Amino acid sequence: MAGKIFWIAAFLSVLAGCAGAPVEPTAAQLPWHDEAFAYDADRVGVNLEDLFRLDPELVKTLRDPAVQQLSTARRFEKLVALIYGRGMKAFPYAPGHSTMAAETWRQRRGDCLSLALLAYSMARELGLVAQLQEVRVPVLFERRDKVDFLNQHVNVLFRRSGPMDRTESRLQSSDMIVDFEPEVGSNREGQALSDSAILARYFNNIAAEYLAQEQRPLAYAYFKAAIQTQPNYAPSYGNLAQLYLRSGWQAEAEQLLRKAVDLSDDATVHLISLHQLLLEQGRTPEAARYAQLLQVRRDRDPYYWIGAGLRSLRDGEFRQAIASLERAQRLTNGFEEVHRYLAVAYWRAGESSRANEQLEMLASLNPGSDDVNALRSKFRGTVNTH
Repeated sequence: MAGKIFWIAAFLSVLAGCAGAPVEPTAAQLPWHDEAFAYDADRVGVNLEDLFRLDPELVKTLRDPAVQQLSTARRFEKLVALIYGRGMKAFPYAPGHSTMAAETWRQRRGDCLSLALLAYSMARELGLVAQLQEVRVPVLFERRDKVDFLNQHVNVLFRRSGPMDRTESRLQSSDMIVDFEPEVGSNREGQALSDSAILARYFNNIAAEYLAQEQRPLAYAYFKAAIQTQPNYAPSYGNLAQLYLRSGWQAEAEQLLRKAVDLSDDATVHLISLHQLLLEQGRTPEAARYAQLLQVRRDRDPYYWIGAGLRSLRDGEFRQAIASLERAQRLTNGFEEVHRYLAVAYWRAGESSRANEQLEMLASLNPGSDDVNALRSKFRGTVNTH
């Protein structure tokens, strides 16, 4: 998914519900296999200070008195200019490897967690009110080294950043979201992440990379570090279960998957793994119950249908994409991405009037949106042969 242009979206409005905190498991309840993996806690040589530490030259730039004395809006503009550079195209998105803030700056590239970490660390140095947040996005898998990765998503919400000047527009919202993955990113407020929650996600990503490389002792050490850092972070349990399945420990893997389901508000991926495990063991009646639960969740989940629509779009199945995205539209209100994808799907299917209707809906949600202008130009400038 490299080569995507970064985007900055004005923060609009939020409708949020409250849920009780899940009960955190204790270490003694978990099926650890330290001896089998020659576990050594020192294999994980990263702490919070390491994660957020910035390159010394960048720190010098950010601590310049002339920068520190700027208004909040101007300090935010400075941060964006440093990350995005001229033309808003610097720091390409690079999936597959998470890096700490200083390393991301030096490499001038990173995945969504790495780039968000860098922006968040820079914001703290500039005295900006920012939070790293996890946002729901369509369920999309990426296959690397015969391992399927679920792309969860984080971005950075800047509070009271003020309007920001740009070449062709001026964003008027006082709160801004910086997102480095425009096709699946979100301009809605998500789940705010604590520093320890961020570190747990970093450990989980590194562990997944080691799992793909079949470096199991390192994968185990980092998965364990992720669980110990944030005991209620469900994906670490689900991923450790995959390591256990590769090692032949089905009972322990099942225990971890059930815990991931219990801990997660969005347990679809863990339910899929648990359903598959039960089928492989011939436990058909149990598997059928989970299949029914999965279907009920999918029927009510707009993100599932958005993801299905995106997959169909990429496969050139435009009618199927329209059907899935229209279903997502019926389940949502104010989701800009639904209107954006539907506009493309209608256009690809040769329904230009319906595509333009979706563009008008998108424009009403985000006046002056660069997405709307870009799509209008694309639709006008390309001969549609479908």
